[in-house]
Amino acid sequence: MKLSLAIAAAAAISSVSAFAPSMSTSVKIATNSALFMSEEVETAVETPTTPAPLGPTLNGWTPDASKPCYGLPGAISPLGYFDPLGFCTDRSLAGVKRFREAEVLHSRVAMMAVLGYLIGENTPTITYGFDVPTIANNQIPEVSLGVMFPFFLVINISEAFRASKGWVEPGLGPLFTLRENYYPGDLGFDPLGLKPSDPKEFADMQAKELSNGRLAMFAAIGMMVQELVNGQPVLADLPF
Repeated sequence: MKLSLAIAAAAAISSVSAFAPSMSTSVKIATNSALFMSEEVETAVETPTTPAPLGPTLNGWTPDASKPCYGLPGAISPLGYFDPLGFCTDRSLAGVKRFREAEVLHSRVAMMAVLGYLIGENTPTITYGFDVPTIANNQIPEVSLGVMFPFFLVINISEAFRASKGWVEPGLGPLFTLRENYYPGDLGFDPLGLKPSDPKEFADMQAKELSNGRLAMFAAIGMMVQELVNGQPVLADLPF
């Protein structure tokens, strides 16, 4: 009788275990699920989102907020990025572009002014011919209106073209704001084809223009002050 009960109990246990999942199988499924979930988390971490650019790429320059002046050329050795008064510190992209436009414009005017001082005082002119009786500081007030009118007309036309090319029209956006797709100083006027197509070469040429322009601004101021002090032409004090 005892033998019969033992056999029956063994049969019952075996029949119940046939319908129950094995412990090892459950552990394997749980482990595989955990590994799969960890792989998904690692994949999500490894794909960082790329921030949208601050503006379009112009002449190879893309605005970068992590760089001084958003990466515009002009940080030239030996000083590198030199802004002791903090004009561009925490300034917006629109403000930095406006400052660069002003710097390029004044640089070009200063370079022409230096040439004007040297040529106007030492070569024949429309007003004075071969005789130059006055210094450059006093030449413009002595020029007749008939000669000056075409001169100022050309300046006004040039400024109107520059404004329509690079600046947002009043009423269509904030005042004193350059167009988003306008690179400061690039008016598209290049009759000699000097503008490089390679971005690095363009940045090098812009750096050279800024270097010469900054020097010319100091030179023009020096010439004006010198003639105000001694009343003599620029080259009069040279020993030769």
